[in-house]
Amino acid sequence: MEARNITIVSTKNQNKYVINSAATTLAELKRDLTANNIDYEDMTFYEGLSHTELLTDEAILPHDVPYKGVITNELVFMLTTPNKKIKSGSYLPETRQALYDTIAELNLQDTCRQTYGKNFTQCKNSELMSLIEDAQAALVEKDPVEEALRVLIDILEEDEVLYKEDADKVRSILDNDGSQKENKSPYSEEELDGMFNFLN
Repeated sequence: MEARNITIVSTKNQNKYVINSAATTLAELKRDLTANNIDYEDMTFYEGLSHTELLTDEAILPHDVPYKGVITNELVFMLTTPNKKIKSGSYLPETRQALYDTIAELNLQDTCRQTYGKNFTQCKNSELMSLIEDAQAALVEKDPVEEALRVLIDILEEDEVLYKEDADKVRSILDNDGSQKENKSPYSEEELDGMFNFLN
């Protein structure tokens, strides 16, 4: 199997991950999760496109799955604690409260109202997750080497050692570097929410 992006939705910490994996069995996928520091201990694996539960390490991952008229191998797994019922979307009921707590902790109530035009308690899980992810990304400490490079570019441009277009070219490379490294899920938050309705 060629490596492809696999989306992981964890209900334990309400996080979404996208990893590049060539796994064909659950055991191989678990190895890739471990390599990416994704906790799956005591979790149940559900695949959203094929609506299947993988029960053993020997279980073969779904492949060549039809989705919206095309065949794909970019799977979506929800990791959840066993014996819990899913009531709506891809998140457990108790994680709804966890989302509320995180919104309050990050003081995102007003941001939510400005972004979606409604109180955070009226938003979908996917909308709350998006707000939280954006806020957490903004809190991530910037790479000191990148910051030093940016300061150096500014100085070289001010001292007319670098032409403005050359300085802008370097800034553009720095701006695009992070987004090129990050794997992105091919599925929208709404699609991810709807994939696990079969567990209702």
